[in-house]
Amino acid sequence: MLDRWILSRAAGTAASVEERLRDVDAVGATRALSSFMDGLSTWYLRLSRRRFSRSDDVRDRSAAFATLHAALVATTRMLAPILPFLADEMYSNLVTTVDSAAPDSVHLTKWPTTELAGHADVGLETSMDLAQGVVELARTLRGANRLKTRQPLARAWIAAPDRGAALDPELLAIVADEINVKVVQTIADGSDLVERRVKPLLPRIGKRLGPKIPAIMAAARDGAVTFNDDGSVTLADVTLAPDEVEVQATPRPGTAVAEDDGLVVVLDTELTPELRAEGDARELARAVQELRRDAGLELDDRIELWVVGLPDAVAHHLPSVLADTLATLGEGSVPTGATSGSVDLEDGPVAIALRRRA
Repeated sequence: MLDRWILSRAAGTAASVEERLRDVDAVGATRALSSFMDGLSTWYLRLSRRRFSRSDDVRDRSAAFATLHAALVATTRMLAPILPFLADEMYSNLVTTVDSAAPDSVHLTKWPTTELAGHADVGLETSMDLAQGVVELARTLRGANRLKTRQPLARAWIAAPDRGAALDPELLAIVADEINVKVVQTIADGSDLVERRVKPLLPRIGKRLGPKIPAIMAAARDGAVTFNDDGSVTLADVTLAPDEVEVQATPRPGTAVAEDDGLVVVLDTELTPELRAEGDARELARAVQELRRDAGLELDDRIELWVVGLPDAVAHHLPSVLADTLATLGEGSVPTGATSGSVDLEDGPVAIALRRRA
């Protein structure tokens, strides 16, 4: 799905950049290209990183590299009129050094709109935009409620407006992994999980609806409101646009809620001892990865790892930590020359040390 999505984004971007350049709109063209490059680096690459380095599926790993190569080549061709020398250098590294039959310069290639058009999938892009919106809201909720990104949560609920986007199981799995929850459920609306109150924005509606304002405000106070699928609301038989009201959502105890333009995300904030232990295990894995960098190790270097003072509940998750960090447990005391550090977990500091395995 991620491969299809980024190639679809490349197709749409090529068409958009071409249109903007034909209209002599260099700013619009660069903004469209910048948006694509942001999606490539902050979404596609980040979500696919395990496929590149540690995938046991050779075909999937090859598909990921082939897709990345195609996306980067498309980027150089779209970048050529804007940054000609950089684009030509990138093209040389990506294409001419490995394909002697290819044109010698990116400036000798055709614009990629027609070539990429077959990858266009507007429905997939719309659904992925929805998934990204869910992730952004969930991250906002975590920050507001001081829930660490690495702390797993039990459940999240999503109520999305019907705007042609669908969160299928594969997309829900991506969302669950990105927001670090065990289960993501879609619901028809957030009414069962939150209480929503509407505050009309008088500076925006006062002049337009003057005589109707008292009835509108009374309906808002009484909660006599209809929430429409397009994000608007109806009060006292008057429909107000999403930017004319402020929707205030009050969550149930043990949950946190955020809403944006009709999209509602609710997180279960209750942390069981098991969830806290798993969060500690992820903090331990992060500390080991940082220690690997401090030791100057390569990404694929195997290591021996010593962990001292690890609580039993967290030790239950140690096999996954070892797998994530390419480690095996070291025997005996920490050897001279090992790189050492510590990490603060819920029950106190834990000492760690590592060295590259021979």
